[in-house]
Amino acid sequence: MSGHRNTRLSLMVLGISFLAAPLAAQKVPRLDSYDGVVIRILQSNNAGDVQHIIDPLTNEVVGVIEGCPRPHNLFAHPDGLYYYCTNETESTLDVFDTRSLELVTQLQLTARPNKGAINKKHRKIYVGIAAEPFVDVFDLDTHEKLASIPVTTGIHNVYVSPDGNWVVVGLNARNENSIEVIDPAIDEVVRTLSLVDDQGVHHTVRPMAFLAAEDGSTDKLFAHGAGMNGIWVLDWETGQKETMLFPPALPAWMRNADGNQGAPMHGLEVLPDRSAVWASSRIDSRIYGWSLPDLEFIGGIEVGPTANWMTSTPDSRYMYVAVSGSDHTLAIDLRTHEIVAKMKTGARPARIDIAVLPPDRVNTSGRR
Repeated sequence: MSGHRNTRLSLMVLGISFLAAPLAAQKVPRLDSYDGVVIRILQSNNAGDVQHIIDPLTNEVVGVIEGCPRPHNLFAHPDGLYYYCTNETESTLDVFDTRSLELVTQLQLTARPNKGAINKKHRKIYVGIAAEPFVDVFDLDTHEKLASIPVTTGIHNVYVSPDGNWVVVGLNARNENSIEVIDPAIDEVVRTLSLVDDQGVHHTVRPMAFLAAEDGSTDKLFAHGAGMNGIWVLDWETGQKETMLFPPALPAWMRNADGNQGAPMHGLEVLPDRSAVWASSRIDSRIYGWSLPDLEFIGGIEVGPTANWMTSTPDSRYMYVAVSGSDHTLAIDLRTHEIVAKMKTGARPARIDIAVLPPDRVNTSGRR
């Protein structure tokens, strides 16, 4: 582990100005150096009210946020001011100070939420409502509620396109429209997309991820569909399916049926350097990678039962995977395909995200 730690620390002491891709709303910003910023991995868990903050330089839990019961996801303010937690028990968006980890306020939602996301370009927070057909919108700077956007069904996921021009929501109920696209300039649904398999069956959408073009615009949308151990690849401009990606089939005795919840795959990540897309397979207990842009299969890494959500570091070198079946978060070196750290992160860790913080916004104590 010392070599792993020293390699990561060297990025901070080179004195090179970090280079960020021109993708203001990108989920994980591309950083070629960590000079002047602090990276944190944010791990929520489905079966508790304690969220864990991991330092990827040491792979240790350095902070704990308490008091957000049944969190669906934990995500960070783009300026490093707050952590936001979608609270399923109280139907609120809970706001925590990133330094003290104290609860600042709770923003009331229309009903029980699912995933939330931030549109940095338009300075708005979007929260998908699972129990009602709405997306709640808040001002990022004032936390004032701006709108509740009607959609067709309850929401499972909310994502923001790399250029910040679109907010994409995945619908819970199976119908001809799996995905609805919101224009954040007017906060209205302006487009629909479908996940249809080769037999013509429509699927509800699970995780999604974007591939940006060289100029920062949106090129492709990757999506998991319920009931499929594979990935849809959609051309963003046309909305048409280009292809589907499937890992090699494993024999039945190697598969894990526990915790699939109708979604054999449940984690998706395009690396910040746009070199690969990775997916986690609950049923295979593995993560799988495909190179970009050619979509050649890279291989699989066994991580344990119920491999769930994942997020990559800004240098595209390490992947952090929530393994719900073992109550751990794993750090994987994507160059060697080796597991380099294993952290205990509460009951059934699931959603995972990344925060890029100014040094003066890092928590000073381990737990609030």
